[in-house]
Amino acid sequence: MSRDNPQPCAFLQQTTVSGETMDRRQFLKWGSFLTVSVAAAGCGGGGGDSAGAAGQRLQAAGQGFGLGVASGDPRPDSIILWTRVDGGDGANPLSVTVQLSDKADFSSLLVNQALSADPGWDYTVRHKVTGLSSATTYYYRFLTGKTVSAAGRTKTAPAAGTPLSQLKFAYITCQDWSVNHWGAFDEIAKLDLDFVMHVGDYIYETVGAGFQTGNNETRHPPLTLPNGTKRADGAIYATTLADYRYLYKSYRADPRIQAVHANFPVISIWDDHEFSDDCWQDRQVYYPGDDSAPSTPRRRSANQAWFEYTPADVSIDLANPSFQNIQIYRSFAFGNLATLVMTDQRLYRSDHIIPETAAPNTGLANLGSRYFVPKTTLAQAEAAKMASTGGNLLNVSILGAAQRAWWQQQMQSAATTWKLWGNEVSLLRMGVDGTMAVASLLEQGLSSALAQGFGLNLGAAQQQQLTGALYQDLLAADTSGATPVLSYANTQPLLAGFSGGAISAGVFAAAVKPSLDGNLPPSMLLAQYILNADQWDGYNAERKTLMAFLKSNNIGNVVGITGDIHAFFAGPVMDDFDAASPTPVMVDLVTAGISSNSFFSYFKNVVDTVPAFAKAAPLIYQTVNGQTVNTFNSTLKTFNPWLKYADTDAQGYAVVTLTPGKLSCTFHKMAKLANGVAPSPATASTQTVEVLAGAPAVNVL
Repeated sequence: MSRDNPQPCAFLQQTTVSGETMDRRQFLKWGSFLTVSVAAAGCGGGGGDSAGAAGQRLQAAGQGFGLGVASGDPRPDSIILWTRVDGGDGANPLSVTVQLSDKADFSSLLVNQALSADPGWDYTVRHKVTGLSSATTYYYRFLTGKTVSAAGRTKTAPAAGTPLSQLKFAYITCQDWSVNHWGAFDEIAKLDLDFVMHVGDYIYETVGAGFQTGNNETRHPPLTLPNGTKRADGAIYATTLADYRYLYKSYRADPRIQAVHANFPVISIWDDHEFSDDCWQDRQVYYPGDDSAPSTPRRRSANQAWFEYTPADVSIDLANPSFQNIQIYRSFAFGNLATLVMTDQRLYRSDHIIPETAAPNTGLANLGSRYFVPKTTLAQAEAAKMASTGGNLLNVSILGAAQRAWWQQQMQSAATTWKLWGNEVSLLRMGVDGTMAVASLLEQGLSSALAQGFGLNLGAAQQQQLTGALYQDLLAADTSGATPVLSYANTQPLLAGFSGGAISAGVFAAAVKPSLDGNLPPSMLLAQYILNADQWDGYNAERKTLMAFLKSNNIGNVVGITGDIHAFFAGPVMDDFDAASPTPVMVDLVTAGISSNSFFSYFKNVVDTVPAFAKAAPLIYQTVNGQTVNTFNSTLKTFNPWLKYADTDAQGYAVVTLTPGKLSCTFHKMAKLANGVAPSPATASTQTVEVLAGAPAVNVL
C-alpha cells in the first residue's frame, strides 16, 4: 500500500513469520517474532493509554520499558522498531502499542498499532514499519497501560541511486561490561549521524574470565548468570537461553547504551562472544578438544537471544533443529554513495586450521593454534586440508560457500561509489619474523654492552650490519634443543673489524659470547609467526580468493569496517601478503573495543606469565623510569609495512564520514578509568585516516 492511498491509522496490516502471513491464533505465539505494519498518512495524535489502539486484545498491561527503545536496519521504505515490556509473569502476554510519527511531538501518527509482547520471546517486541519515505527522520514510542516509553528517533536510508554528498556513521565493537568504562556511549549519543554500525561482541558470554579482570566503573556491578557453567579457571560461561537473555538485559539496562539506540538506527552483526569465545559453527573452544562435540542447544540459545534483543530485519526458525536456524548476513544501500555488506563470520566458519591442543612449551591451547602460530605450520596445515577436499575451500573458510557466493554477488552488483564490508575480524596480515626480531633485540643489548665495556660506539650503519650478522647466525643455529646453539661465524669477525682487532676470537668467546647466549630465547621463537589465526590470517586461502575476485572484476573502493581485536589498525589489504611484491586491493579500518581489554594487554600478559615467551618481552613493552612503554605498535609496523596506523593499547570507537571523493575515519581513543568513574570528556585523543576514492591506500593525517 502506498502513502498516496492511505488506510486508517490504527491497524495491523500484516503479521509474518519467515515471510508467511499468520492468522490471529498464530499471532499470540509469534507476535514478538516480527510484526509488520504499513505507515499511513498522518492522523490525530494518540494519548498515553494503549487501550484505544485498533486491534487491541484483552491482555494485561505491562509496567514499563526499562530497557528503552531501539531501531535498526534502515532501508529506504522501512525500519525495525524494538522494545521490551516489563512486568510479565512468564506465562501470559502483555499488551503494548507502537506509535510512529514524522513529528517529534507525535501530534500526528503514521502508525498507532496494538501488539502483543509474548513470554516466549522474553516480552521483546520487534515491529517492522514499511511504506515510509526515504531519507526521512521519524519518531517512535511504545505504550502499555498508562505508561509511555521514552521517544526514539530513527532515519530511513536514501533511495537507491539518489545522489548523496555525504554519509556519516559511527561503528563500535567489543563492549565488555566487566572492564574499563562505557563513556564512549555518552559521546556517540550526541553525534550527528545517519546510523550506527555494531560489528560484534555486543555481550561477553563469560563472567570472571582472566581477560575480564582489571578496573571497572562502579555503575557496572558484577554479573551473576542464572545458570552458567563453571570452567576450571573459575570463569563461568553462559549456557542456557536464560543466561544469554540475562546478559542482554544487563547490558541494555545501562542508560548510555539506551541513548545510542534511541537516537540512531543500529545495523548489527555478531562475532564470537555472542555465543562463545573464538567459536566456529556450534563449537566452543575453551579447552583442547572442547570442540570435538557440538554445543547445538547452547548455540541455538545464543541465536535466539541475539534475535530477541537485536532490532534486525532477519528471521529465525525455532522449528528447525539445526544451529543454523537463522541467517543474519544481509546488505544495505545508501543512495548512489555506499553499499554496506554485513557478513556472518561464525555460523558457517570452518574449524581453526591448527587444532586447539596444548602447544609445546606453553601448555596453553590457544598459543600455537589460534595465537602466535608458526606461519609455515599454518600454511602447511591449510594446504593439507584443502588437498583433502580436492583443493577447494570447504574446510578452510570463514564465510562458507553460500555466503561467499552471496558476498561476491553483492560486491559485483553494487551500483555505488563505495562498497563497505561489515567485517568482524581483521583482513590485515599481522605477523612477526621471530628470527629477525631476536636478532634486533640481541643487537640492541650487544651495542649497549660494547659501548660500556669496550668504549665502542656503533653508528646506525654498523648497528644494521650487526643485526644482519646476528640474523645469519640465528638462521644457521642448531635449534634441535630447547635453546639454539650459535657459532657466531658472522658476528665475531664483524666485531673484530669494528674494533680494529681488539675483539679477537678469544676475547669474543670470553667476554661477549656468554652474554649473547644468556639472552637467547627458546628455539621455538626462531620462526615467522602469525599473531592471530582466528582472524583472516588463519584463513589465508579464502582471503586470497576474495581479493582475487575483487581484483579480477575491477571492483574498487572496498573498505572493511572491522572490530574484534581490541585495537585500532588501518591499512591496505593485499592480494597475497606472501608475494614478493603484493598488490593492494582494498582497505581495512579496525576500531578498538568500546571497553574490552586491549590487544596489547593480552600479549603483555603472555610475555609476563609464559616462560617460553619471556625473552620476547621487549617486542611488546619496555619499562622506562618505572613506566610501561608500548613497543608493540612499532614491532607490528616494522614487520607489517602495510599497517599504516596501529594503536594496540586502546579502547574507543570510530566515526566515518563518506563523500564521493573520500572516506574519512576518525578513531576516538578513550581516556582511562579514574576512581571507578568514566572520564568526561571520555575521548583522550583522536586520529584521522583517509581513503581517497580510486586508491586502496590509507593516508594518516
